[in-house]
Amino acid sequence: MDKWSDLSEQLKKLGVQFGKDKPLPSPVKKRIPIESLVPGHEFETIFGKIFSSNHQYSDQYQHGVAPLKPFSSYEVLCEWAQAPHLARTDISDFIFLDTETTGLSGGTGTIPFMIGVGRFKADLFMLEQFFLRNPAEEKAQLAALSEFVDGADAIVSYNGKSFDLPVINTRYILNRLTNPFDEMDHIDLLHITRRVWKRRLKQCNLGNIEKEILEFYRTSEDIPGYLVPEFYRNYIIDGDASQIAGIFYHNEIDVVSLSALFTTLAAILEDPTSDKLSHAEDIYSIGRLMESLDREVLAEQLYSSERINSTNNQELILSLLSRARIHKRNKNFTDALPLWQQAHELGSRSATLELAMYFEHISKEYDFALELTDQMIQQAQSITEEEVKRKTLSVLTHRQKRLLRKIEFCRSKTNIKD
Repeated sequence: MDKWSDLSEQLKKLGVQFGKDKPLPSPVKKRIPIESLVPGHEFETIFGKIFSSNHQYSDQYQHGVAPLKPFSSYEVLCEWAQAPHLARTDISDFIFLDTETTGLSGGTGTIPFMIGVGRFKADLFMLEQFFLRNPAEEKAQLAALSEFVDGADAIVSYNGKSFDLPVINTRYILNRLTNPFDEMDHIDLLHITRRVWKRRLKQCNLGNIEKEILEFYRTSEDIPGYLVPEFYRNYIIDGDASQIAGIFYHNEIDVVSLSALFTTLAAILEDPTSDKLSHAEDIYSIGRLMESLDREVLAEQLYSSERINSTNNQELILSLLSRARIHKRNKNFTDALPLWQQAHELGSRSATLELAMYFEHISKEYDFALELTDQMIQQAQSITEEEVKRKTLSVLTHRQKRLLRKIEFCRSKTNIKD
């Protein structure tokens, strides 16, 4: 018995398991191919086949409250994107693109295992989702993508300039393939979406924009974006595509929402004074956008909107200061002055400073300028952050001393004449 005990102990040390200590073998997980869960087709390329799920939408389709296809010009949107020539480009030459990747860090280790692309053809919006069943299919995926986007002039994305396109560009380089996107213009809707709606909406991710602006709500098929890399990793390990179907839905809606958002932004920017804009924050933000595009007459129209003037003082002050800024830029102080005075009466420190500068440098009414500077010094005493308070008082006391010297100089000149 002792010899048997010694032998069993030695075997255990070597990793041999037997009897009750030996665990039951894990059941082999059944492989579920993507083709059995997601409708699609094999896309033939010179590098082999790639699986793609394709969808067709009528160009009359409404995505929430938003039309899918632009019904107005997109001149201003293209001007903002610094590609004004695209205003003359047919919508069929725009590619709407979104990727699902193995990670969010970018770099050579990040693979876009699903590339969703849509474009208008005749009276349809055609959408393809090129999916890597395994990484060996990547050349076929990129070749299929190149074929789909052939002849297009521009890409529309959401954060694609920072993420999606750099990832795709890297894959073309690593696979030594010609990149079809090298000569295309790129309209990244994330940035202009923030310009228009960030003041009102806490979040400007595409999912929130869908709900708040497009009024589109995803079904329970959708999955959170942060789970996408993990679900694909599980699929590659065990071949079970049951979690992947939700990624196809997620990506499809992203691409469709891109087109609907493009249409919505184009319509708003072409006619920003329409009754469709009901929020003062949005009207002001679009006014700033128009001002940045040197459309000052339209910008002032927006700043003067009744919706802004009838809201809280904060929005009204911003509106007054913006209108005054346009007049100041054009050296029209006659119209700027009453706007600064109104904002000053509402408690705007910026307006007080503008008035002080006007009275000192333009009208040379130094007594008024000094009075306003004294008010600002008094207000600065209540600043709680010491460093900010110190710097503010330093600038204001310097202004105060300069004004006192100017007043003294003017008085001395008067005395000499007398």
